[in-house]
Amino acid sequence: MKLFRISIIILSFVLVLLLSGCDIPQYVPPFASSLGEETEQPDVSQSSQLPSGEQLKVHFIDVGQGDSAFIEFPDGECMLIDAGEWDYSGAVISLIDCLGYTKIDHLVATHPHSDHIGGMQAVVECFEIGEVYMPEAITDTSSFIGLLEALDEKNLSVTAVSAGEKIDFNCGAVGRFVAPVSIVEDLNNCSAVLHLDYKGKSFLFTGDAEIPEEATITADIDCDVLKVGHHGSYTSSGKTFLDMASPSIAVISCGKDNEYGHPHKDALDRLNSSGVESIYRTDLLGTVTISTDGNAISVSNGYEPSGYKWILNIRSKKVHTLECDSGIEMKPSNKAYSVRSLEELINNGFALCGSCDPEE
Repeated sequence: MKLFRISIIILSFVLVLLLSGCDIPQYVPPFASSLGEETEQPDVSQSSQLPSGEQLKVHFIDVGQGDSAFIEFPDGECMLIDAGEWDYSGAVISLIDCLGYTKIDHLVATHPHSDHIGGMQAVVECFEIGEVYMPEAITDTSSFIGLLEALDEKNLSVTAVSAGEKIDFNCGAVGRFVAPVSIVEDLNNCSAVLHLDYKGKSFLFTGDAEIPEEATITADIDCDVLKVGHHGSYTSSGKTFLDMASPSIAVISCGKDNEYGHPHKDALDRLNSSGVESIYRTDLLGTVTISTDGNAISVSNGYEPSGYKWILNIRSKKVHTLECDSGIEMKPSNKAYSVRSLEELINNGFALCGSCDPEE
């Protein structure tokens, strides 16, 4: 895998802008030509419970009109794929923190659009980070530059991923990047697409890959669970791609009553006609958690952080007690919850609120 330093990326990026005078294309959401009809949701409460044992869990986090998935491996390793917009970074941080993690072993930014990486700067600032994976696609947005700066501040290198790169996890799970094959002008179609297998059960994470990028994938992408591309847009989930993936479960991450009309009816129709048995939507169900022991799969929803001791201001990097007026009245987009020790939080750059003076 190819490693590159963040500071070099930033310098090169600025030089390209200054010398070329070229405008880097900005994201323009597709026109919602057909509004997605609200499909009947599977009865999540009736999903079978797996026997105790070694389980892999994927939390498709409700980040509104964005994407974020947190993966817990049975040996304690973890991976975060995308982090939604900044306004949802507190939700991502709270879930990871309250599940007991102080380090994110593997961090994947599928492509540099803010609805996928807008909250990642705050995540990097709040946790110890292991390996970082990104495609070699750039843009000039503040969210992308902010992420690069946060990575550079922690002296983190990035693994530039493309089709064919592989990650072997300690528990025996295997991750394969099946895209991007090439970097193109449309950043959606530079998405890092990851196939993750655990004991024969597999997940496919697609970022915002649209039909043109789907058509470049030649690897085996047969999967049990598909994270549907581009929030269920009609521009993704083409018939050929779905025939290759052949998922039985599909998860759509999108915002309630979003302005784009996601998921679109065309995409839902293709999913249903491809043999997908259950479609789960974060706009209707909240966070969707799918677990597998390699034999069976169970689904639950609505996870909410609990047992936390502190309120965090992820913008000012302050720690507050649960009773602190400043914490209670904090702007929701700046707020997260934590179960970590004060020492751990201080080691990650937080300071104690001078008013409530938190102590263990």
